[in-house]
Amino acid sequence: MNKFKMVVDGFVFMNEKEAQKAHQEVDGIQYVKDRLDMENPRMVLQMYRKLLAEQVFETPVGLVYLKELQNYLLAAPELEGEDIQAISLPAAQMINGQSGETRALTPQAAARQQETLEWYAQKLEESRQQERLAEYRRRRAEEKTKESRKRLRFSLLFAFFMILVTVGVGIVTLTDQHPNIINYESKIIQKYQDWEADLENREQILKEKELEKTPQ
Repeated sequence: MNKFKMVVDGFVFMNEKEAQKAHQEVDGIQYVKDRLDMENPRMVLQMYRKLLAEQVFETPVGLVYLKELQNYLLAAPELEGEDIQAISLPAAQMINGQSGETRALTPQAAARQQETLEWYAQKLEESRQQERLAEYRRRRAEEKTKESRKRLRFSLLFAFFMILVTVGVGIVTLTDQHPNIINYESKIIQKYQDWEADLENREQILKEKELEKTPQ
């Protein structure tokens, strides 16, 4: 009489091979949980479909986890209208207690499980790389926007400074005592008149000296 009995993750198994398979699925579930990004429903959906297609989980332990994923996907607003596959029960007879013999996890099934988990790990890494790239591009765009704003601010300040310089030069020009564009003509005329008066004065002095030398 077979007296084997083992509890795995809350389920009682009366068959040693099935219990071992359940233990392996517990490890597989933990592996998936450690890597599954539950903030990304699309990636969760890909993983869910892959797990179903590859029949990675067959014991009640794995099927319950699949049901948890299914409930999560059905409740995700991002996946509204998406086809969420039903879970097939390859171990339904075992679940109902109708099987007289259970299947152990074959090397092929174990390899399939590992390949599925590695596939998801690769997909997850690709998704994270895309997110990092998108985040990098977003930061670069923000930096370029900030740089453009700095350049615009600098240009406005420079233009304002040049206006102040121009106004200052104009004020200095209007108040300067030397000939310039605005008062050049009046300054030159005044200098010419002064020079002419000085010349006439010199001529008058020369005439007076000549008269003094002339014999009376």
